[in-house]
Amino acid sequence: MEHIQDLIQAGKIEEAIQETETKLSQLPQTDFHKIIGKDLLHLQPSLATFLNHFYEDMTENEELDIKAIYIEMNSFTTQYQRWFFQLLAYDSLHSRDNLDWLTDFSGESEKTMTVTGYEALQEANQKYMESEGYRDDNLRTACELQEYLVILRAQELVKHTLAANKGKAPWASVTLFTSAHDYEDLMYIAK
Repeated sequence: MEHIQDLIQAGKIEEAIQETETKLSQLPQTDFHKIIGKDLLHLQPSLATFLNHFYEDMTENEELDIKAIYIEMNSFTTQYQRWFFQLLAYDSLHSRDNLDWLTDFSGESEKTMTVTGYEALQEANQKYMESEGYRDDNLRTACELQEYLVILRAQELVKHTLAANKGKAPWASVTLFTSAHDYEDLMYIAK
């Protein structure tokens, strides 16, 4: 999946989605196949509002000079009851080469934003973990491809939300990082 990582780093999210969906569709049918063709773009207004409130709170109440925001999805593969985004603010911008600095955030959202539309996948992940589905090679591969697609669809959401708010919202002028917890190797950076 190194090629997918390269596509993410190049900002080619749609191409990465297409390639990953193609690989998943070539496997025997599983509950994880429900992600194929299913985006998260219906969450654009909610994400924009979430970012607006966060940016305002961090700059006005916390008096931060925000240089970057990390939009992090929770550990969705093991926290299947609720998938959500959390926001972290940074008053300095560091290199992509070493992401250790992500733990040194300056501000954090008090609230989270629930990801909706993937409830069937949440159930599939729960069933997979509880039934030890990872012991089946095809099911494990399908689950891994689904994990990539969940992250890619979150990144697609961020990319579209940013494009729709450029020049309109102050947070749209800072660098946005997007991935999921423990998936920093799939980090997407939007400017």
